[in-house]
Amino acid sequence: MRAVLGRRRIGLLLAGLAAVVLLVAPATTAGHAPTRVMSAESAPGASTPLASERRASPPPGRAHLSVQAKGLRKGRLRVGHRSRAVGYLRPFVPGQRVRVALVRRGHVVTKRNPLLKRVHGTDKGRFELRSPALIEPGTYRVVAKHAGTSAQGRAVARSSKFHLKYPNLGPGGRNSAVKLFNHLLVRRGYFSTHGRRYSAKTGLAVMAFRKVNGMKRTFNASPGIFKKLAAGRGSFHLQYPGKGKHVEVDIARQVMVLANHGKPQYTFPVSTGAPATPTIRGHYHFYMRQPGFNSEGMYYSVYWHGGYAIHGYHSVPPYPASHGCVRNPIPESKFIYNWVSLGMSIYTYG
Repeated sequence: MRAVLGRRRIGLLLAGLAAVVLLVAPATTAGHAPTRVMSAESAPGASTPLASERRASPPPGRAHLSVQAKGLRKGRLRVGHRSRAVGYLRPFVPGQRVRVALVRRGHVVTKRNPLLKRVHGTDKGRFELRSPALIEPGTYRVVAKHAGTSAQGRAVARSSKFHLKYPNLGPGGRNSAVKLFNHLLVRRGYFSTHGRRYSAKTGLAVMAFRKVNGMKRTFNASPGIFKKLAAGRGSFHLQYPGKGKHVEVDIARQVMVLANHGKPQYTFPVSTGAPATPTIRGHYHFYMRQPGFNSEGMYYSVYWHGGYAIHGYHSVPPYPASHGCVRNPIPESKFIYNWVSLGMSIYTYG
């Protein structure tokens, strides 16, 4: 009985296998192999595509950049004026910026990184740069750079070079250039006004500057004087910079300097002793003050040795003419008198 049951089970198993073969056979006989789906990461031995097989991204578009300095006349800008530069980048691509700078002798004066603004009705972007008032001499130019992005390529542009124009000034002039000139005189240690007028005080400061720098002794300011002041040059060089607050009289150059903190704070044109009555040289101390006029016509006098004094006088020629004293212009006498204190040192030399 057991043998009969075993044969029946084997027969049923064989019948089932035959049915499976019949189900699979049509697919294989039609030439279709079974499909196996695997991800690139899970497939054994799979590798990523080579860079050369990837699809290359398009290169950034070519950029055309230009920049120009405005307000020039024959390649020059008036001293004290602001430089203005205008530039364009095309084609216009939203979101692009341009680094733009005004440079002087290779050093940056001012710079910006503005966002381009589309010029209406065109395919270009516009940018601007405005500088502070320009004073120092030298060669200027504007440099613009587009660093390059994925949307637009790199580009560089430079404006033409330009220089500053310094005017000729004289007594009676009144404008912004005179105001700047007065300011530069004061900055370089000359006694002048801060106003817009070329006053008598301005003329005296110019006379002192001319004496200090070995120039013709007049009251007019040439472009060369303006340019020299703008370059930070032309100040008096003290012989005794480490002596604190004191007075120096350079007889050879006919100037008197009120020195403070190692610098020539105020420089005045003076007239010292004539050849027959020279001013004594050496180191002295102020010992007596005399306000107002005295019987000799000396105005606000401060004595430093016997009858030698610094004082105002009606005549202060650009050469030695006194009886040994140091004459200074009357309009400046009270200021000098109040600046000097008794016991202060005075050095006369040259």
